[in-house]
Amino acid sequence: MVRPPTPRPSEAKVGRRGISIAAARGPLRSLLVTVLAACAPATTNGDPGALVTGPWGGEHVALELTPTGGAIEYDCAHGGLTQPVRLGARGEFEATGVHVREHGGPVREGERPDSIAARYVGRLTGEMMTLRVYIGSRPDTLGPFQLRRGAEPRLFKCL
Repeated sequence: MVRPPTPRPSEAKVGRRGISIAAARGPLRSLLVTVLAACAPATTNGDPGALVTGPWGGEHVALELTPTGGAIEYDCAHGGLTQPVRLGARGEFEATGVHVREHGGPVREGERPDSIAARYVGRLTGEMMTLRVYIGSRPDTLGPFQLRRGAEPRLFKCL
């Protein structure tokens, strides 16, 4: 009877359940850890202070973030962020801005926008963002919205 060779301490074990990093030693262990880390999904969580920019889209919402703030559009409203979105240690963020309610029909000459202060609060996990909008001092909240970086928004504008 021929037995398979016993792995050396510097080799990883490969079995029915995959690769055992714990069994690997030395340079091979470092290589396995590096390769597996590179294959993990990208995330910006844990990078406190990271600036979030670019287009984000989802159901009933479109968001464009810039280094100085951003613009948001909903089905029957729009708004703006007056400060940049920077991540906390767990991917969370909060930014101030305004929310402007829209209405169907034409905008009358001299009509003042229905604008109110807003807080944009969310969390980023990889390429996905969860966003809530707190309007004024009232408990009014929009969302949560689920947005994806670079995705086309799906909006239904007021008529």
